[in-house]
Amino acid sequence: MTEEIKTQLDSLIKTLDKEIKAYTELKELFKEKREILKKAKADDLGVLDNKILALSEKIKKINKSRQNFAQTLLGKDANMSQFIEFAENEAPEYVEPLKDRKVKICNIIPEITLLNSQNVELLKHGIIISNKMLETIIDAFAPQGSYYNGAGKSDTHEVDLWTVNEEI
Repeated sequence: MTEEIKTQLDSLIKTLDKEIKAYTELKELFKEKREILKKAKADDLGVLDNKILALSEKIKKINKSRQNFAQTLLGKDANMSQFIEFAENEAPEYVEPLKDRKVKICNIIPEITLLNSQNVELLKHGIIISNKMLETIIDAFAPQGSYYNGAGKSDTHEVDLWTVNEEI
């Protein structure tokens, strides 16, 4: 094993640790978003979405860095299994650290996916409720076109009074 490979694998492991940390932060933000959606706090939602977007950009940069390591070490884009296979052949002492990071990444991704799916369903439900509330408000304040009296004024349900007023 050359010193160059060892340096690259050390850097790769540091990058994977950053990726795991970023995914963990994303998971926590999705949990927080779920709670905000449950409590219907729209003001807090925008701030949290901005944090999620910023973290997503950070994750993209980390993934780009990982792709650069793949190009340097393997000459092509690679997944974690290919990094582990490379380490088995070139630097066996890096196999276990790489396997540990692969397990952490593989465990956290389904959790993030589930939380995101739950948040989407909560958003859909919130939209349905908001639409129903809006319809109720519109119906309550909409003018009743069929209830005009002879004077052209909106009449309440007191039709008898209108009749009496008309006769006087």
